[in-house]
Amino acid sequence: MDNPAFENSTESDGSTKANANTTLDVPSTPTNAARVRKLTPKINVIHYQKSQTDLLPTLHEIPTATENEQEQRPLGHNNGINPEHAGTSAFIQKGIASAASFRKLVRNMSRDVMPSIDNYRLSYQRQTSARPSLHELCNPEAAVVNEEVLLDDLNDTPTVEGPKKIEAVEEAVVEKVKFGWIEGVLIRNMMSIWGVMLFLRLSWVVAQAGIAETLVIIAISTFITLVTALSMSAISTNGEIGGGGTYFVMSRVLGPELGGSIGIIFTIANAMDCALNIVGFAQTVLDMMKEYGGYIIFDGALNDIRVVGTLTTIFTCAVCGLGPYYETKMKNIMIVIMMVSLTNFVVGSIRGPENELEEAKGFIGYSVDTLNENWKSAYFVTDGQMQNFISVFSVYFPASIGILAGANVSGDLKNPNSAIPKGTILAIILCSVVYAGVAIICGATMVRQATGSVIDLANGTSLHCSTLLNGTNCTSGLNYDYQAMSLVSAFAPLNYLGCISATMSTALSDFVSCPALLEAIAADNIYPYWMIGFFGKTCGKSKQPLRAITFTFLLTLAFVLIAKLDTIALLISDFFLATFALMNFSTFHISLVKPIGWRPTFKYYNTWLSLLTGLLSIASIILMSLPIAVITIAIVLFFYLLVLYRKPEVNWGSSTQAQTYRAALSSIQQLVHIEEHVKNYRPQILVLTGLPNTRPALVDFAYLICKNNSLMICGNIVQEKLTYNMRSKLQQKAYRYLRFTNIKGFCVVADNSNLHSGVTAMLGLSGVGKVHPNILMMGYKNDWATCEGNSLDQYVLAITAGFEMNVAVTILRNKEGLDCTEILADIDDFILNKNAPGKTSSFDSTADQCNNSISTSSSNLSAFPISNPTGFSPMSSVDSVDESQSTADTEGRRAVVLGVTKNKQSKKKKKQAITFRDPEGNELPKSVMNKIILFQKKQNKDTIDVWWLSDDGGLTLLLPVLINSRSNWSETKLRIFCTASGVEELEKEHKGMAVLLSKFRIDYSDLVIISYTNTAPKSKTKTWFDGIIRPFLQPRTNGPHIKQAEFEAYQYKTDRYLRLRELLLDHSSDSNLVVMTLPIPRKGACSAPLYMAWLEALTANMPPFLLVRGNQTSVLTFYS
Repeated sequence: MDNPAFENSTESDGSTKANANTTLDVPSTPTNAARVRKLTPKINVIHYQKSQTDLLPTLHEIPTATENEQEQRPLGHNNGINPEHAGTSAFIQKGIASAASFRKLVRNMSRDVMPSIDNYRLSYQRQTSARPSLHELCNPEAAVVNEEVLLDDLNDTPTVEGPKKIEAVEEAVVEKVKFGWIEGVLIRNMMSIWGVMLFLRLSWVVAQAGIAETLVIIAISTFITLVTALSMSAISTNGEIGGGGTYFVMSRVLGPELGGSIGIIFTIANAMDCALNIVGFAQTVLDMMKEYGGYIIFDGALNDIRVVGTLTTIFTCAVCGLGPYYETKMKNIMIVIMMVSLTNFVVGSIRGPENELEEAKGFIGYSVDTLNENWKSAYFVTDGQMQNFISVFSVYFPASIGILAGANVSGDLKNPNSAIPKGTILAIILCSVVYAGVAIICGATMVRQATGSVIDLANGTSLHCSTLLNGTNCTSGLNYDYQAMSLVSAFAPLNYLGCISATMSTALSDFVSCPALLEAIAADNIYPYWMIGFFGKTCGKSKQPLRAITFTFLLTLAFVLIAKLDTIALLISDFFLATFALMNFSTFHISLVKPIGWRPTFKYYNTWLSLLTGLLSIASIILMSLPIAVITIAIVLFFYLLVLYRKPEVNWGSSTQAQTYRAALSSIQQLVHIEEHVKNYRPQILVLTGLPNTRPALVDFAYLICKNNSLMICGNIVQEKLTYNMRSKLQQKAYRYLRFTNIKGFCVVADNSNLHSGVTAMLGLSGVGKVHPNILMMGYKNDWATCEGNSLDQYVLAITAGFEMNVAVTILRNKEGLDCTEILADIDDFILNKNAPGKTSSFDSTADQCNNSISTSSSNLSAFPISNPTGFSPMSSVDSVDESQSTADTEGRRAVVLGVTKNKQSKKKKKQAITFRDPEGNELPKSVMNKIILFQKKQNKDTIDVWWLSDDGGLTLLLPVLINSRSNWSETKLRIFCTASGVEELEKEHKGMAVLLSKFRIDYSDLVIISYTNTAPKSKTKTWFDGIIRPFLQPRTNGPHIKQAEFEAYQYKTDRYLRLRELLLDHSSDSNLVVMTLPIPRKGACSAPLYMAWLEALTANMPPFLLVRGNQTSVLTFYS
């Protein structure tokens, strides 16, 4: 449809006005121009709210004209008739298309999209964007996902129904009430700060600490809260804030461990504060009953407070259950009452006492003498405890904790980023001024103690208190009368009403905060469902978390039943100070680390001031009460360790992650300039595993050496060229396996390479600085005698490449082979929990097309069908992984770990062996399964035989020592085998080797020196060996072969290795593991078949066999 809104401005005004009413195809309105202006932002609403997974059309769908059509089109009309061939400027000037059609044309000219806020939003911890990938931009043939959805969206033009849809969206948005900074933060914070302490305890604080120290207490509290507010403002303006307020802020900065624990602490503290104000409310109600009628319920003391407090808790729960809207409206009414009450107090102080009774109770009006008397402190005993500055501070500090009331309901604010800083800081300043003013007025108008008797006033003894057996005869004054503000007020009932409003408003704020915090914590799923997640379920149309509200009610009621204001205040102070300490520390930490994303719009904070305030908060916790401080720290530590143990699948980009990266980078940079020392040698292994789950035994063996010691990199060499997505899936699958099996290692993929070039590339490029592989570990090529093509040459060249790169080379051989690709189901299916109950089991790979695109070796001599012994990864392993699957879905299930099951419901946490499945879903024989998990099992009390034939720097000896130090190999004994040049050298070699081993501090059970390695092998052994190499001695048209001259030239070495085979069979055939020095292939002099025949002679029909050759650099030393 043509849209005159794009008409050329050069046309006549009359034409423009004539078309104005048809601009948007909507019914005419009295103010058409206003209607046009109003539609623009509404269209933007729809544009920004469309699905973020919508993608745009491909280049091959751009309409093109044939050559004949272009020839028939008159010259000069190409840009004026057909909009598909018109330029952008002509498109706008001629007004031939709608806005949607214009967007479609721009899209067809390029796959690039315009910058949009939707492209930068995060959903469920993943970025969902309509932005095309690099692959889609670079490859014109690549299909764009969901492009039809976006095409439909681009085809939408403003119609008569358009505004109706837009208005419906707006109405849906209005359903959830949002508050501004005054109503949502300022008023809420002020009402929370003006709580029970202002009306019931501030006068007592003045009596104890005096005016001077009271102002110091207020100043310290204000300093802590103000700096905390500055810290919170900095964090809250560094990005959008979700629901959860304080918890959300700290968890996203400090990470789930500390953030979650402080969220729990803060939830409990809010429940305590709610209980504190309810107890204050109950005490005020009971004082009114006594004052104006002499009524009591039971005992006029704690039990009466419990009764009134319980009823008040039920009322508070009912109001908050209706939602934040009603709670906020009640607070707006209450703040008016509060302001009137405070005005009433000031007026009463100016007016002075109205009668002798008020004067007898200690209210004498403004007096310089009274001000001087009350200026200094006069601590005395209250409730059997002698007060001091710290104890009084702990009672007063809950007056300052209301600064987080607005932040706690961040999800209900229109713009929390600006509302929280403005409302919080202004509330702290105003409330602190009010507290200081009330303290000075109380100290200037009332005496500390008075008898309250008019007769004593007439006698002039009303201020003289005498000590009695049960206390004192003084019952009034700042020391004893908690309702001193009511006495000073012009109209006492109005002060009571103000106290009730303050306590109830604070209680409502705290009660609303607790369910919101629990809901936010539960939504993050960092704690077990039965512990926290249970409370996150919402009910009804209003989506109220009724379970969280019920829990808050029970927790608050438990603290209300304590019924002692000062006791609850002490508990609250510690919990809130812990919250403030961590909040300040989070700001200090993130501003110190300075990640790239740290760009708060609020600039008025200081890194070191935040640290100072955090330390001051911790010091205050310890000084107030050491036992409660220990309890607080224990709770934080418990929830911290719980999250640390569970390792939830969350990634919030916390400052701890930034610090980890920064520390790692700094450490690596420092290592670059440190010269390597033999005492700090660590075996850093590049192990050619392919996908780690295809060679579990090889991965386990390498990790035996590297665990908690050094670097392990799993190398995966793929012959075909991989796309980014395929490479990414391979690495994700590898890392999932390593994490699932609790193996700490890295994975690298080399594509478009053969084995030789892939190994060379990995050794040259893997690692950073000094953290790079110094050992190449490979699996033994079981099918070397039958493999096709140049596979055998590539294998030997890979070994040679390791030596050329000056790294050690190790080869592990297991009798049954190492590659389990063809006999095991893909364990990644278990990890992702793809086989849900009720579905047909399917262990087969889902990328069979890729499987056909890569050729790998596919034959084997062993019992296992080793299809890929060299470390190549078949593309069938690149599964189509459902990234939306959460590992949390497997909670409570039995975790399969390479044939070992950890039954989480077992009280003893015993590991129980279970059976693996083959690709068809059948159970594997136990004997086969035991071979797969060979290096995980506890080894019998047998031996590790070390055949140290050549001095390679000591690596042949060091590796078995490291293996022997592991718990499941600790019961095995080391036996050392060495060679001597002759019989006469046996004793000398034995003594020399024994001395060397003792200096190396290596425990061994036996040392054997062998001198007859140069004798000729038996004929039976020669016959067996001849059968192996005979096919390679015959002329071959393709593939490697052994020349007769070469065979004869290396006859001496061949006989030596055959003789070693006989010795190995005699001494080590029953060992748990055999470690021997690896022969070095001389490049260009020794053919691959002959070299592999030597290795076959050494390792065939033996227990697990490790061939090791160091890089001729010492890895052992006997110097300290």
